[in-house]
Amino acid sequence: MRRTARLLAVAGMVAVVAGAPLSGAGAQTSGDWPSYLNNGARTGFNSAETVVTPATSPRLHQLWADTAGGSISAEPIQVNGVVYYGSWDGLEHAVDAATGTQLWSAPLGQTTVTGCGQPTTGVASTATVGTITLKGVATQAVFVAGGDSNFYALNASNGAVIWKVPLGTPPGSFLWSSPLFYKGSIYEGLASFGDCPLIRGGIVQLDATTGTVQHTLYTMPSGCLGAGVWGSPAVDSATGDIYFATGNGGSCSSAAPLAVAVVQTDSSLNLLSSWQVPASQLTNNDSDFGSTPTLFTATIGGVVHQMVGVQNKNGIYYAFDRSAISRGPLWHKRMSAGGACPTCGTAGISPSAYDGQHLFVGSGKTTVSGVTCAGTIREVQPSNGTAVWTDCLQGPVLGAVTAVPGVAFVGAGHTVYAVGTSTGAILWSYQDSSGRHFWGAITISNGEVYAATMGGNLYAFVT
Repeated sequence: MRRTARLLAVAGMVAVVAGAPLSGAGAQTSGDWPSYLNNGARTGFNSAETVVTPATSPRLHQLWADTAGGSISAEPIQVNGVVYYGSWDGLEHAVDAATGTQLWSAPLGQTTVTGCGQPTTGVASTATVGTITLKGVATQAVFVAGGDSNFYALNASNGAVIWKVPLGTPPGSFLWSSPLFYKGSIYEGLASFGDCPLIRGGIVQLDATTGTVQHTLYTMPSGCLGAGVWGSPAVDSATGDIYFATGNGGSCSSAAPLAVAVVQTDSSLNLLSSWQVPASQLTNNDSDFGSTPTLFTATIGGVVHQMVGVQNKNGIYYAFDRSAISRGPLWHKRMSAGGACPTCGTAGISPSAYDGQHLFVGSGKTTVSGVTCAGTIREVQPSNGTAVWTDCLQGPVLGAVTAVPGVAFVGAGHTVYAVGTSTGAILWSYQDSSGRHFWGAITISNGEVYAATMGGNLYAFVT
């Protein structure tokens, strides 16, 4: 069941499907969604969206669909009129946001481990688009982890490889993590391919222009394995501090305080603070973190706290003051029953969303007012985690909750929902006709909503 969780969290020659330049070329617009959960704080919120609103969401309908040759668990991103997404056939794709026409695809490899009960997996990492300077020319690059344990920088205009760097050795290692692009550096988590076998986990900082490894922080002592970073790092832009959470550790003769932990480092990956889930809250031998932290703000007892929150597979959401991680959470609340199988609804791995005032959390099986729910989305108070409203959904929530002003989006089972954030009313839903599930986060950018299925379909919806 541990291996099931790893499916969720996400070289030289380029196959150019179409040689057309990027549509909408120019500077990134305010309504773009350039990285996993939109920004370095991983809030999953697009404040610039004005087309998709509570009033227009009920009118959402399909604009186009693109089909990949493998499952899609990565979140689609959109920059300058182009949508980028990875698929399990090992390709990173670029498609025109207006028409769904494929502009290019780049082969980034796959990983298979015989006898592990895990399918062949390609690109599960969500790309980040950013600008670097190459030979004096500002160049837009797509940064993404490949399915072959190499990390890539691709030219956004045609998919050509700018650089690639090996960050592990398949089949044991796999880069599920989605990269953080911050002040000229890329931060990427290191993990195993579903604990089959475990590798020594950690996080690495690379120069975004050259791919040179600048710093590495390992989350297990030398000679020990585990504590992989399946989720993605978040950054506090005010301090430059990096936050991430880790998976289960393996056997080790030394203490392993960074396993099943929330970790804070500076921008050079020097360890600043950490907190480990206590044994009393581990519901089984797989109660690790497979999620990504969300940065938010809360007023508690009249004092404003800069917070970081993340959900564990034990079903508990933990919320910390960012400046005092080691003191433990200021509050924690159970969101679901917890367990080892996210796809069964018994493990919490969904990252939350924060719109500047409200915190939204998705999770798996639980009981609400005597009703058994296959999955839920909640608005919870940032100050204490108390639910403001809760919706029962038709499946477990595996991908992150995302939001625009007045509307939150979530995939649950084979259904995508748009939820009015003022009351929790379901404004719109869409069921995949083939019954395939939505494992990744939903993206809302420049008036379009993007949702992808494990059947390999990427859908674009408009109002």
